[in-house]
Amino acid sequence: MLSLSACGVSPERITLDEQVLQANADHQAMFAKQAPIEGAISLDEAMARAIKYNLNQRLALMEQALASNQLDVANLSMLPKLAASAGWNHRSNVSASSSESIRTGTESLEPSTSQERNIRTADLQLSWNILDFGLSYFSAKAQANRALGFEEKRRYIVADIMQKVRQAYWNAATAQRLQPQVKSALEEAQKALAQARQTEEQRLLTPLASLQYQKELLTMVRQLETLDAELATAKSRLAALMNLAPGTPYRLQVASAQQWQVPDLNFRLTQLEQLAMIKRPEIREEAYKARNAVLETRSALLKLLPGATLFSGLNYNSNDYLVNNDWADAGVKVSWNLLNVFSFPSIKRTGEAREQVAHLRRQALRMTVLTQVNVAWRQFQSASHLFERSQELQQVQSRILKQTDNALQSQAQSLLERVRANTETVLATRQRDRSYADLRTAYGAIYQAAGLDAVPLYVRDDKISTLTNAIRQERQVLAKGDLSEIGIMLAGAHVMMPDRTTQPQTVNLDLWQNLGSLQSVPLTSLDQASQ
Repeated sequence: MLSLSACGVSPERITLDEQVLQANADHQAMFAKQAPIEGAISLDEAMARAIKYNLNQRLALMEQALASNQLDVANLSMLPKLAASAGWNHRSNVSASSSESIRTGTESLEPSTSQERNIRTADLQLSWNILDFGLSYFSAKAQANRALGFEEKRRYIVADIMQKVRQAYWNAATAQRLQPQVKSALEEAQKALAQARQTEEQRLLTPLASLQYQKELLTMVRQLETLDAELATAKSRLAALMNLAPGTPYRLQVASAQQWQVPDLNFRLTQLEQLAMIKRPEIREEAYKARNAVLETRSALLKLLPGATLFSGLNYNSNDYLVNNDWADAGVKVSWNLLNVFSFPSIKRTGEAREQVAHLRRQALRMTVLTQVNVAWRQFQSASHLFERSQELQQVQSRILKQTDNALQSQAQSLLERVRANTETVLATRQRDRSYADLRTAYGAIYQAAGLDAVPLYVRDDKISTLTNAIRQERQVLAKGDLSEIGIMLAGAHVMMPDRTTQPQTVNLDLWQNLGSLQSVPLTSLDQASQ
């Protein structure tokens, strides 16, 4: 009892020293071995840094590698079992026995032994259960599908990171371009506010007029300070996505506002819907889950069959009383639980229901994908219109500011009007910049909704320069809208979409019920190995 009580386990809290050491180690590992920043960061480089250093992306890569390793283990489980054993046995007395006659009940043989007190044994057994092999085969197939599903999950995470980087980059780039103008306008407003307070102290205006004057200036100062704080946090969000240490200084490549144009979208809406039906990672992942639903049913049915075990082995026993101390044996053993037969109807019904649920879930997901493509298309059209209007408004406001400056020089207007016009110009510029950032984000959301990857499937290495060039080339390919260059021919996929030139039609999801099995694009070596 004392020995057993010593085996009790009590919870042990992590000490403060251990937490500090762990925090320091994690902080070092989070930002270790990162390529230094050289010059201004472009959008392509920001995406490359996010792909290589973002912790969520690295976690997805590790999950994919883990699934691949588990596939190797599942493949090895189909091999026969080869077990080796050895042992030593000692008795405190002799293992002896006597015999008794079953007719007379008298002892027919004096006590004798055929076993030594010290015995050494060893054997090597090779066995193979056919039923276990079948179950292991289905398990390996399911693990292969899960590995491919993790690959599609990583594609989804990468696409989501790319979209967040795109949004954060344009917000940070426009903030970097506008920040000097905001600071200048804020200094001017604060200077005018200080003059207004001096005017109140010197009683050059009536108290009410002086207070209203200060109120308007304070409102504009508050607007500018709010805008300045918003711009200051934009680069921090982008730095977090690139996994830069907080406070790391960096600059972004910012094009002039005169070069801003509405990006061309060289895909039709029906083409984007067709692409989404084939290339969206969520649909592919769901297709692999549907495969596993079928494999799970087959595995359950296989368990109903009898199991046959084939075995052979080599044996050794040091007992000197044996005529043969070493020998080989072989045989076959069949076992079958006959009551399992009564489970067949329920297993079959469960399997059919499971497969139907998988099909319906995939079809529901396809409907969601179609909705996302259409919403992204409408948002891009709306963002294009809003950007054009914001640009016109900013141009008008700039002309108003110019006229206000001219009037101030001729003393036709007060300093308050100059500050108000300057503040409104800054706010209009910010609204135009935000509209352009929203436009670029909506443009990227269309490609994300269609399942078009911003990163090529194969990259020569993981250097930042290599990834940057690959992302730039892929962006140029997508901008052309050439389906043959993005590795898929929609005509060969047989994905029928309703004609948008005629009256509205109902989308028939049955046309895409088996689309998950289509493989029209180059797949990774893991997918090819699984096939």
